[in-house]
Amino acid sequence: MRIPTAERLLADRMRSFSGSQTSGMRNRARKLQAEGVHVVNFAAGELDQDTSSEIKLAVHRAVHSGRTQYTDTLGIKELRELIAARMTQKTGCNYTFEEVGFTAGAKQALFNANFVLFEPGDEVIVPSPYWVTLPEQVRLAGATPVAFSTIHTGFQIEPAELEKTITANTRGIILNTPHNPTGVVYSADIVQRLADIILRHDLVCLFDECYDELVYAPAVHHNIVRLVPELKYRTVLIGSLSKTYCMAGWRAGFFAAPQPVVKAIASLQSHIGSNPSNLVQYAALTALEPVNDAFVEGNRRQLAEQRATALKLLQQIPDMPCVVPEGAFYLFPDVSALFKKTFRGNQIGTSERLAELLLEHAHIAVVPGSAFGAENFIRISYAIPPEEIIAGLERLAQFVRSLT
Repeated sequence: MRIPTAERLLADRMRSFSGSQTSGMRNRARKLQAEGVHVVNFAAGELDQDTSSEIKLAVHRAVHSGRTQYTDTLGIKELRELIAARMTQKTGCNYTFEEVGFTAGAKQALFNANFVLFEPGDEVIVPSPYWVTLPEQVRLAGATPVAFSTIHTGFQIEPAELEKTITANTRGIILNTPHNPTGVVYSADIVQRLADIILRHDLVCLFDECYDELVYAPAVHHNIVRLVPELKYRTVLIGSLSKTYCMAGWRAGFFAAPQPVVKAIASLQSHIGSNPSNLVQYAALTALEPVNDAFVEGNRRQLAEQRATALKLLQQIPDMPCVVPEGAFYLFPDVSALFKKTFRGNQIGTSERLAELLLEHAHIAVVPGSAFGAENFIRISYAIPPEEIIAGLERLAQFVRSLT
């Protein structure tokens, strides 16, 4: 029997497509942990915290009351109305339930938006460093991601420089604030100027604000539609319950968009996954109620303390400068000074090799900067218990001291 090669089996689009490196490092860490190795998992993109009891009870109530049927493709009306009310409050613009939708995680909302907005021949600007999935989803839509580096400006976008990258083929821009992987929060001035560019060049905007509730004073998150209401008609706002409500594994995301975009997404999603999980929708209904406000505030306080601990320890390690994050729960230190050093006679060379060595020899899982379009960096999540932060960064310091 002749077994076909991968080239004959797979579509051309998969030849340059790879899986998420954040998921890959997370899975490798878990595999070692299952083998009995104590790995400090700095690769996780989720809070090390259980979902609130109120949200869990909502699922029990839904199960026992027989809420197990299909729902509308973009979610039950009560949930969409609640999301619309929250988006109205956040932006100052009126949103109806027909202008929002619920999805199986923000990742699905982003994919749906990319797929219905962009096509072959389109260019989409993606500021880098970027979350690993953003350029890949643009490619899956058939469009071309155009990376715009912010490394030389402390990860803040310089609007005048970005405008120079716009061509006749530029169709849109994807913005993410608070930012993954850097933790940077874009200022009101930057968001305002980016909005002006979007209007001036007739672009569309995907505005990913999945970490909007996880910002540390005095920093403030700025929603682009609130700053420039006219942008409501050319912007898809993306939100998530994964981080704020400790629901990463539940797969609970949502979006707000112009009604034609919502209708197109509903058509697309109806052929991909029908509706998101019925039970998760009822969990989300409770999550978005005021009863969980104290739970969110507690998470934010705890993360602020963990950020302070992680920064203090990281700043004691030589050759690893780091921009102080204002939101989310990541450190993104520059490790390029380590690349010329050697470990047991072999030069480190790259962020990917450094991540492999840290996992194998220091039992620390980090994500290499190459995954985010920023080779000279690594991403460290501090959304883990304080004792793990301390143990992990002490191991990192010891590893760095061992280099020659």
